[in-house]
Amino acid sequence: MKKYLFILFMAVTTTAMAGMSTSKVRKETRFLTDKMAYELDLNTSQYNDAYEINYDFIYSIRNIMDYVVRGEEWAMNDYYEALDIRNDDLRWVFSESQYRRFLGADYFYRPLYINGGRWNFRVYINYPNTRLFYFGIPYHYRTYSGAHYRPHYHHVSYYRGRYNQFGHYSRPYRIRDERVFHSYRRSDFGSVNMRPNTSNRPSNAPTSGSFESSGQLR
Repeated sequence: MKKYLFILFMAVTTTAMAGMSTSKVRKETRFLTDKMAYELDLNTSQYNDAYEINYDFIYSIRNIMDYVVRGEEWAMNDYYEALDIRNDDLRWVFSESQYRRFLGADYFYRPLYINGGRWNFRVYINYPNTRLFYFGIPYHYRTYSGAHYRPHYHHVSYYRGRYNQFGHYSRPYRIRDERVFHSYRRSDFGSVNMRPNTSNRPSNAPTSGSFESSGQLR
């Protein structure tokens, strides 16, 4: 039954991913953050901040994922850079134990994958009921629009220093710096046939949403 519900959900939603509106970004962000809050036992402040971070990530990659599907190397590089920023911002919000649990769940820390020529959210494999929510909407669900993304703060995490009441994971976690990166990449996008000579962004290619890339984790 769970598998059937997931297949039905994918049939309805995947065709709309390419034109993801801001409203759709908010819905996807809330669903993902709700499940993170449930499994990681986030408090209200952490829940609201995780919503912001997930929103910034999803918004920033919404216009490039179709290029990842097509095998454009520059787009895949942009995706993993946005993912590294998101995961490092979450490091400053979560306690060390919460972050270790986060790293242990692929559907949280590597939330997107490509299958059958479409990109999707892994969380729906584990939570196929799209109407299931454990918590109410974040207080700024309809108003937050990227104000705390790193480029607005000189490429330093806005969330650093906001949770000094507990210890954090000790080092920046960059997926591309890990020895298992190529294994992750095969798991995320192994079905994609990469096109040669596509490492440079074409002049007419979209940027990562309205946000710019940081290049640094602090």
